[in-house]
Amino acid sequence: MLNLRNPSPQRIVVLGGGTAGWFAAIALRRMFSPSVEIKVIESSKIGIVGVGEGGLLNFIGALHHNNIDINEFVRETGATWKWGFSYEGWRTGKEDDRFFHLFASQETPVSRWQERGSWPYLCAMVSQQTELDSYIEASRLIKNNAPQAQATALLDTKNAGIVPSFHFDSYKLAGYLKKVALSRGVQHLDAVVDEVVFDEKGFARELRTADERIALDFLIDASGLSRKVIGKKGMESEWVSFKDYLLMDCAIPFYMPHPQPNPMLVTRAVTMNAGWMWQIPLVDRVGAGYVFSSKHLSEEEAVKEVEQRLGYAIEPHKTLRFDPGCFRKVWQNNVMALGLSSGFVEPLEATSIGQMLEQLHSFERVVTSSQGVVSDSAIREFNEANFTSWACIRDFLRMHYDCGRNDTPLWQAVAKSPYPESYRALREVWQERMPRMVDVENYAIHGWRGIFHPINWTLVAAPLGVLPPEAGEMELRRLTPQKYAEAQRYAAEVKN
Repeated sequence: MLNLRNPSPQRIVVLGGGTAGWFAAIALRRMFSPSVEIKVIESSKIGIVGVGEGGLLNFIGALHHNNIDINEFVRETGATWKWGFSYEGWRTGKEDDRFFHLFASQETPVSRWQERGSWPYLCAMVSQQTELDSYIEASRLIKNNAPQAQATALLDTKNAGIVPSFHFDSYKLAGYLKKVALSRGVQHLDAVVDEVVFDEKGFARELRTADERIALDFLIDASGLSRKVIGKKGMESEWVSFKDYLLMDCAIPFYMPHPQPNPMLVTRAVTMNAGWMWQIPLVDRVGAGYVFSSKHLSEEEAVKEVEQRLGYAIEPHKTLRFDPGCFRKVWQNNVMALGLSSGFVEPLEATSIGQMLEQLHSFERVVTSSQGVVSDSAIREFNEANFTSWACIRDFLRMHYDCGRNDTPLWQAVAKSPYPESYRALREVWQERMPRMVDVENYAIHGWRGIFHPINWTLVAAPLGVLPPEAGEMELRRLTPQKYAEAQRYAAEVKN
């Protein structure tokens, strides 16, 4: 059992700053009374990961939940609108090969009409092989490279068909969140933690730096890929690798100028010979990077390929090396790993921040609903749900590589890589029918919220051929003749 009921805790420590650490500090300060000290310990000698990042559909909701002013956030972080992803070259490798995964709103004609668990308008669009983004009004602005002001104006009309998120500078974001946290009474210490001291029951009781010993009642490990606590002595946890399913294990970040006059309204994911390149548009520049498989490409070869593709030299940042996967147990006794400390996969679909916010949201739900007295079973269920959410991310990303491209050794290896059993089961039924909530709801258990809706899966599965036109037609056959005709009419209209 863990007792965090006031006045029991005296100090809660967040080890590490960055996006995860400062978001956690802001949430903890809101959750606990002023008598509880919230302290962030980070070292200015240690940098953070990122050259530009993006949120998912839960990002703006997290800002609102933490009473962060959206306009101030945009000014302070250099944020631009993010309405989804542009996938380029994933099927053929050609420049004209592009499809979109947009953050579709549930308040559109397509999503409002549901019959027997499926969406008839969407079924008809799949059946007619219509570009699925065409029903979303915001798609027009994306393709026309509209300026930010025009995008804001469309969102204000409530007709965009989009749940918006943001692109932002990860360094500016961490600095801004730190500023907010300190203004609300969070304490800060610039130091390197040398040791975590556990008691005989496995509870963390003290952090030791070169100059002091810091007693604590709860510890958030937000130390990033260095993982100062989780997986170490006193907090052993099984690492579950996804490397058999997701082959990318390196990333070389860099900056580049905007390829178009205005910052794009989507993150670009452009396939390369041994992986793919992300391009995240900020106000003044683009944060980019090449994610690749070290078995198929060296760092020097990766930089050379990027420069040949872009037509100019780049200044690569430090290469990130990672084993895609997560820890099975991230919360043990009075310690919880958050963000990159708890798990990491390649930045496809920007799942790191999205997963971190879901984990933090569920942590708050468990603690507050337990009145601060958290049972061992609640912690066990939290870990199960967190791992299941990671499995959802693994399967969703694996689907992106079920793409048919096989023109280089990497893409040939991708085509031969196995499916996770849970994704294989989904793929099998989606050969026959459309994705439904029943297919993906078990990715969100024990009160967690799902990251990806069936429509998100559909927007990727159909362009890749994972969801064939026959699956949409099969669903339509269940409708009355009148409804069948209506669905087909709508699909034909948006197609034209």
